[in-house]
Amino acid sequence: MVDMAVKHIPTGEVHKGYKVSITGCGFDMRANPDHWEDTTESITCKKNGCKN
Repeated sequence: MVDMAVKHIPTGEVHKGYKVSITGCGFDMRANPDHWEDTTESITCKKNGCKN
């Protein structure tokens, strides 16, 4: 499976995950779906689950 990336628009931080669920480090994107967008940018989150 290919890792997908999502960007948190307010902070600009890029996480591992899919826009319809939870990031690799545990953020629930369903709470504020308008704060997230799919991206092809490199993952910038340094937390466990996103970076490794």
